[in-house]
Amino acid sequence: MTPDMPAEVPEAFFFALTVFLGLCLGSFATAMVYRLPRGISLISKKRSACPQCGHDLGVRDLVPLLSWICLKGRCRYCGGFVGWRYPLVELLTLVFCLAFYFMYGFTVLGLCLFALSAVLAAIIGIDFAHQIIPDKLNLAVALLGGLAVLVAALASFNPPQFLTEKGLEALGGAALYGFFSLGLRQVFLWVMNKEALGLGDVKFFAAAGIWLGLDATMAAWFMFFSGGFGVFLALFWRKWTGEKVFPFGPALVLAFVAVLCRWTPYFVTI
Repeated sequence: MTPDMPAEVPEAFFFALTVFLGLCLGSFATAMVYRLPRGISLISKKRSACPQCGHDLGVRDLVPLLSWICLKGRCRYCGGFVGWRYPLVELLTLVFCLAFYFMYGFTVLGLCLFALSAVLAAIIGIDFAHQIIPDKLNLAVALLGGLAVLVAALASFNPPQFLTEKGLEALGGAALYGFFSLGLRQVFLWVMNKEALGLGDVKFFAAAGIWLGLDATMAAWFMFFSGGFGVFLALFWRKWTGEKVFPFGPALVLAFVAVLCRWTPYFVTI
């Protein structure tokens, strides 16, 4: 989809750059995890602050992973426990970025997937904490998918034709996954009188469809991985919290990442 990087640049440089970007994006993901459920704008000038004492955090308090480790998970100013969720979201973002780097390299598509990594990690963090997937994050997944298709079109021999064909497949994938998941939700409501999928999950299915298109193999494996991860997370959730109802979003995200790391999307031509 994109030209290879110059051969004279060491691969270690791009690996290190991926790690750096992954940690920075992880920090942004933690901001989304904290701000979106509370209705705080991501573009506001409000500085990050300790959730316990409200003290504004400085640069040395915001180094991804390292600040939390060095301070042993506590606020520098009040000593309050910061929580392990935030460094885990940063680490998860980094893991996603590295997985996409090894699959796609440091390419334009890879950069789109790095940005997607932060969104996906934020979805997991928010769904675990609040059992919701914010519409803004589902929209971000969809927009990044559209951007990836556009980038692929610009790199093709015939951008208008490519964009028309692949754009229609993207819309078809969104419709297919969206209507399938909505139908599944309704069947469970009618037959078992309970929600198997929340509306946020349905919207995530539709957004993921833009990336997965109409490829039958990717669709089958996405459903298989979603079910497998769902069962595992359900058992973990019940043992950890004692609750029967569990957030299904993390299972969908992990299945989505697994499929993208195993099979290239329909719009990738090289």
